Amino acid sequence: MHYEGSFEVRSKREDVFDFVVNPAKVTTIFPDVEDIKVLDETKASLKAKVGISFIRGTLDVKLDIVEKSSPTFTKVIARGTGMNSSIDLTGTFALENTEAGGTRLTWKVDATISGLMVGVGSRLMDTAADKYMKQVIHNLQSRLS
Repeated sequence: MHYEGSFEVRSKREDVFDFVVNPAKVTTIFPDVEDIKVLDETKASLKAKVGISFIRGTLDVKLDIVEKSSPTFTKVIARGTGMNSSIDLTGTFALENTEAGGTRLTWKVDATISGLMVGVGSRLMDTAADKYMKQVIHNLQSRLS
């Protein structure tokens, strides 16, 4: 699955960069998180409630900020396991100054899902994943505004 988009915020690029490379901050954009543990300056773990059709439960997620190019780019990888399923994510954030003095954030996420969750069918999976990504991006935009 591939998702991408962009949005603009009034915040300065350096402030946006500081947010997306800080595990304690960037983990707050994920919905239904029960527990966040910052492991070091690039790693965090969290537990998130998820549900797709009849499959509901908790995913244990490990997040790692694997690339930082201040203040223009960062790359994050994450792996979630639980409910006899796994989700592997790779996300990037590219940051540009806007003419108005804010920041344009261009994001891309690639996700691979395996296990029991795949059994719900591609249409249900696509709908649920799309809804989840929209919530994550909405949360990110809200926290940066």
